[in-house]
Amino acid sequence: PYAFLDGNGVLQGIIVDHWRLWQKKTGVQVEIIVMDWGSAIAAMKTGGYDVIDTIFKTDERESWLDFSRPYVRLDVPVFFNKEISGITDLASLKGFVVGVKEGDAAVDHLHNHGVENLLLFKDYEEIILAARDHKVNVFVVDKPPAMYFLYKYGIQDRFRESSPIDVGEFHRAVKKGDSALLQEIEAGFGLFSVKELQQIEGKWHGSSISQSIPSRYILFFIGALCFLILVLFLWNRTLKLAVEKRTRELETSEQRYRYLFNAESDAILVIDVETLTLVEVNEAAVDLYGYSHQELLSLHAIDLSSEPEETRQQIISRDGRIRIPLRYHRKKDGIVFPVEISASFFELDGRRLLLATMRDVSERLRAEEALRENRRFLNDLIENSGALIFVKDLEGRYELINRKWEEITGLRREEVLGQTDLAVFPVSVGEQFRRNDLKVIDSGEMQEWEETLEGENGRRFFLSIKFPRRNENGDIVGICGMTTEITERKQAEDERERLLEQLLQSRKMESIGRLAGGVAHDFNNMLGVILGHTELALLSVPSSEQVYGNLKEIEKAAQRSADLTRQLLAFARKQTIMPKVLNLNETVSGMLPMLRRLMGENIDLVWSPSDDLWPLKIDPAQVDQILANLCANARDSIVNVGKVMISTENDTIAQAFCVAHEGCMAGDFVILSVTDNGCGMARETLPLLFEPFYTTKEIGKGTGLGLATVYGIVQQNRGFIMVDSELGKGTSFRIYLPRHVDQENDNVGIGEGYSLPLGQETILLVEDEQAVLEMATQMLRKIGYRVLVAASPSAAVSLAHKHMGEIDLLITDVIMPEMNGWELSKILLEIQPGMKRLFTSGYTADAIAQHNVLEEGV
Repeated sequence: PYAFLDGNGVLQGIIVDHWRLWQKKTGVQVEIIVMDWGSAIAAMKTGGYDVIDTIFKTDERESWLDFSRPYVRLDVPVFFNKEISGITDLASLKGFVVGVKEGDAAVDHLHNHGVENLLLFKDYEEIILAARDHKVNVFVVDKPPAMYFLYKYGIQDRFRESSPIDVGEFHRAVKKGDSALLQEIEAGFGLFSVKELQQIEGKWHGSSISQSIPSRYILFFIGALCFLILVLFLWNRTLKLAVEKRTRELETSEQRYRYLFNAESDAILVIDVETLTLVEVNEAAVDLYGYSHQELLSLHAIDLSSEPEETRQQIISRDGRIRIPLRYHRKKDGIVFPVEISASFFELDGRRLLLATMRDVSERLRAEEALRENRRFLNDLIENSGALIFVKDLEGRYELINRKWEEITGLRREEVLGQTDLAVFPVSVGEQFRRNDLKVIDSGEMQEWEETLEGENGRRFFLSIKFPRRNENGDIVGICGMTTEITERKQAEDERERLLEQLLQSRKMESIGRLAGGVAHDFNNMLGVILGHTELALLSVPSSEQVYGNLKEIEKAAQRSADLTRQLLAFARKQTIMPKVLNLNETVSGMLPMLRRLMGENIDLVWSPSDDLWPLKIDPAQVDQILANLCANARDSIVNVGKVMISTENDTIAQAFCVAHEGCMAGDFVILSVTDNGCGMARETLPLLFEPFYTTKEIGKGTGLGLATVYGIVQQNRGFIMVDSELGKGTSFRIYLPRHVDQENDNVGIGEGYSLPLGQETILLVEDEQAVLEMATQMLRKIGYRVLVAASPSAAVSLAHKHMGEIDLLITDVIMPEMNGWELSKILLEIQPGMKRLFTSGYTADAIAQHNVLEEGV
């Protein structure tokens, strides 16, 4: 019941409930469309939908889809009419017309194994209907829908199924390369609780009436069988003693002999050994064989046997007492039946006679066969169970293990039976098992334990259910157990915890980033006013004056404050950038002279570029920031003499690598490495490296924003950072930046050689912040421009009408009351066509982008 339309045409099923719960958990609206498989595949290829669910992974699909982890495993057997035999695997399908669903993964699987004669159907129900109407006798369908429709149309008894030819797995998939969407989907499903999943499963599958045969019933049944066998044995023994006693009594008392002879429930035959004639028979023999007393006395012993020659040889060649467990005799009506024979040879009046007791064992054989069948069933149940099943005595010696136990532990039962856990496992594991066993024996009750076992691939986790084994008196004589491996569940829980920690860290960093970006506007406005007025004052004061030096110090402090603001914006990933396609080797080479000055003479700076480096698309200024911050940190970590190495290389990151390394992504990357042999860092320091204002330097020697800036730049360019450090040995930062694939218009901007004539044009200056407006007006007029000043967009429109044809350049703030700078510029262009435009803002890049200013050519 994964997805289907009910009688009202409403989409229902497990998948639908999963996505409704996902929508509730994430707050993201989901529209679910159901269609035949071929149409679904085609729609995904054309980009008609974001996600496709219940899809199997194949090589062809992996070429254009990215898949989630599997969440359901399905057997895919071959179904065939019960009148057909010999279909056991894929090879045996050759020569048959095989029905499959169009677009199903089974189509590729069959083609890959040489099965070409396929009959395609639109959906599973259409295949079952064709099978019902004898249009197809062999078909390959996922087991759950096949069984559903076979039972729906009442034809389940007409078909058989083979062992699975494939085990498919349900995935969710998105278009190739849309890793962000896939991560969002996986994260949403990761929010489901076990209880919520169980509620959905229970809604559609229901719950089993009887999950398994209770162990107490199994023990009771085995005990009952053992008791029955004991009773039969004692009864048989008692009966034999009674026959011997009665035979002796026959010698002393004819009357007593006759009474006892006829009272015996088993058939008794007295046979003349020489002639094989029947001398005497009892009433039980008359009842058993169906002859009258006289008819029996007219027969020979071999006439009652279905194996006459063997009977003859046994009578004439034997002596003393004989017991024949099983022979087959024939009744008067011709029915052959099994008998157990107990016989004694004796002499009477010179005649050698044989006294034979015949017991019909038909019921006993049927009971024994039923007992053997039950034992086979129990043995098959134990041997083929998916759980590890074992039985131990009170000393912990193994008495029974099943095939799964051998498979998981790698030990053969001949090595294990009769041995204890301490003899077959490492001491720590053996002691763990024995300690838990003793707790079960002491309590006399069933208990659950989580146990571990070290294997070739690391530690494995198991859930063991152990209970005491009792004899017929209720005494505990050992312990039984069933164990299920839960390693994948434990790994999933650990992975969920890891992802949760990663999400919390990401949210914390994002919150700090928003805080940092939020103050940028006010800082930039204030710093702009301070720097502008300082520069104006410097133009008016001779350099020989003391106040000139004071103004220069103010300018330096303001510049440092502006640098600090830019670092905060870089960390927040909100700084305005101009990415270009570049060769990282060339960019780094251009920085080397500055970096060597930064390092000083006591540090050897080694440059090791890689050949054939892939191109990047990044703002060159950001590369400068990364190198400057990393190299400064490396310099500060080195006492006296040391070495810093800068290197580049290409690398392709596989998905498997990302699973084990938090924060990384799969794909092609260019790596920029900065490695030093300085003092290194302690392990507990590494998780805090990129938090803003965190520093290990002395007070006054670091702001704590250097690595936060690097982190923000790398995140802004969709990369990631790997750090290795060890106290006393040094530190290595590896910056992974995504490879750029050539595209048209990569570097669109203003053409080279463009310059703005200065000193004679008319500029319309629009700024709602009065201090900034006054400062900018003074600066522009200072260098010769004619400036028209407007404190609002409406004032700017009025001035444009008044000075129509005179304005050469519009300088406007982006975010203002009434309308934004982009809207104002479009109005003014209608009044003053050909006017140049310059947009300014103290807000962060993402805020500016919302007002359509960060477009190509701007």
